[in-house]
Amino acid sequence: MGRKQNEATKVVWRDRVARFDGSDVTVKQFCQQEGVSEAAFYQWRKRLKGDRRRRKATGEPPRARVNTTEPFVPVTVPTTPFAEVEFPNGVRVRVPATHADALRVAIKMGDDVCREVG
Repeated sequence: MGRKQNEATKVVWRDRVARFDGSDVTVKQFCQQEGVSEAAFYQWRKRLKGDRRRRKATGEPPRARVNTTEPFVPVTVPTTPFAEVEFPNGVRVRVPATHADALRVAIKMGDDVCREVG
């Protein structure tokens, strides 16, 4: 439990220090706004700077920076690819291309319709 709590605290302080770096207030003003002591701020900033140096020395990849300017991260969800079968009478059937059984039935029906017409 202690390790998880320590990691969660690190995340909070990493975010806090990043917000300070992007601000134009003094450490004293920032700490008052955040409700933390200046001593704790300086201690955590030093500790986190040491973590960056250690990661750099060991070749560990940098941690992702938290985007503090946007409340949400834009997410795009790719649409499901569809296969479309058009029958000679103009009727179109769309099925998810990832659904093999539906795709098989649509192609079979299209083939049957084409044989009847031809």
